[in-house]
Amino acid sequence: MSATSTIPWLPTTSAQEMPEPNLAEQVAMMLRAERQVVILITGRDSGRISGFLADLTHALSHGDSVLRIKTALDVPELFVLLAGQLGLPSHNLSPMQLATKVGERLGEKAPAGHFVLLCENAQQFSDALLESIRQLSNYPINIVLCGRPLLLRRLARSTLCALKQRLNYRLNLDESKFTGAFKWLLTLIVFGGLAYLGARWLAETPTPKSNSVRSISSNAAPLTQSSPQLIVAAPRPAPSNDSAPSLILDRSLHQAPNGH
Repeated sequence: MSATSTIPWLPTTSAQEMPEPNLAEQVAMMLRAERQVVILITGRDSGRISGFLADLTHALSHGDSVLRIKTALDVPELFVLLAGQLGLPSHNLSPMQLATKVGERLGEKAPAGHFVLLCENAQQFSDALLESIRQLSNYPINIVLCGRPLLLRRLARSTLCALKQRLNYRLNLDESKFTGAFKWLLTLIVFGGLAYLGARWLAETPTPKSNSVRSISSNAAPLTQSSPQLIVAAPRPAPSNDSAPSLILDRSLHQAPNGH
């Protein structure tokens, strides 16, 4: 399985400002050196994607034969469009016959350099169309798929596993180093704030056990908070005649006086 790399893209500048070749020119040189390479390009800004494809088309046109797909098509329309760009007649031909003619032409020598197929908005392509593009990579042609991040999720499907295995490079057009760092910082701040708010909410929300304790303490509060009072026990009632005699320790008190 081939390695995948991420390359940032900068807009084209004048030769005085940047003597080094820009990214589009570097990709063009790489495509001339490596055959049957499928490059996946992702980005959220369609204007930036179109700008890069314009630069890449211009850079490739100096030494290669460029074929470009700008809209989402079905499989028969794809081969009709390719036949028109290759100078092949498409009238009175079945889809199978037309696909065969296109394949035979791609197997021949290109008018200039090599054939390079540029696909724009590839995230809108159907699975059948993406599979047909993968089959085109069996010919001596380079393929550049340009799409939004949705294309990455689609390539993770098992139905497109064969196409994903053909990817050698990945170019990221919408993120710079500073943008990526800012997004990570913003993500940390958001999750940190959510964690802090969640911890405060849990700390302020009483549990059922604490509710019962609080209710008991509040019910007992009026008794414990009242001013202290002297509590005098009520006197016991005197024993009746029918009750048992009280215990007397001094026996002299039981003796009657003389003469009685």
